[in-house]
Amino acid sequence: MRLKVNSVNSNEYPEGLTIQGLLDYHNVEAVPWLVVSVNGTFIKREKFKEHVLNDGDVIEEIYVRGGG
Repeated sequence: MRLKVNSVNSNEYPEGLTIQGLLDYHNVEAVPWLVVSVNGTFIKREKFKEHVLNDGDVIEEIYVRGGG
């Protein structure tokens, strides 16, 4: 399965991969300020382990931080 992650076309990923699986694959920690969107829709953190990705999905990993 092919995915576009953070605006980069990806290598092959296994079928049935979840958002949490993708984060683990890339060694990304699901810290409180990490937000993930799939095809332009934000996914709730509690759904990361159950939201299965599909071929052609566009995933954005966004770090939200306050500043001054």
